[in-house]
Amino acid sequence: MTERALPSGADPRELRTTQLQLLILGLAVLVAGSLVVWLLIRSDGRATSAPITGGGPALVSRAQLEHFAEAIDHPVYWAGPREGFSYELTATSNGRFFVRYLPKGIAAGDSRPDFLVVGTYSQAGSFADLKRLANKDGSVWVDLPNSGLMVASKRPQSVYIGYPGAKHQVEVFSPASNTARKLVLKGTIVPIR
Repeated sequence: MTERALPSGADPRELRTTQLQLLILGLAVLVAGSLVVWLLIRSDGRATSAPITGGGPALVSRAQLEHFAEAIDHPVYWAGPREGFSYELTATSNGRFFVRYLPKGIAAGDSRPDFLVVGTYSQAGSFADLKRLANKDGSVWVDLPNSGLMVASKRPQSVYIGYPGAKHQVEVFSPASNTARKLVLKGTIVPIR
């Protein structure tokens, strides 16, 4: 070990304090990095990136989905846990959130419209918009608990739900006709907890 001369006027105790502070800072960075890696792999043993708003779809675990939903200022809806499916989460820059149920082995971003999707759309006046849609020719509507409203228009694969005072609207899409409607009426479409 080579010795270096202290700068003139330097106090050896101040240098040790600075070195200790740098060591503590380095350890804190190491711990923080380890925590991030642990959070990404803890739920299912494989690393998956958390979705970034506007960054496209990402496969996430249930724990990651719940953590993401906690950070949003309104509920984000889904169809609950489903055995044999992966959860794909897409968060757009305009306040739309999509939870898509992909059979195991299907990659995030698959372009086929063959999967159940629950979309939550952030928008002011969403309940009034839903009521206007209910009054259009060809629309069918059903009252839901808690003064909610479900509207199905000409596309039997999609239904929309909303609640008075909510600043969001929910769309449920299923490629099989009337499946979306049945899921809503059974009470399956709920906020992520």
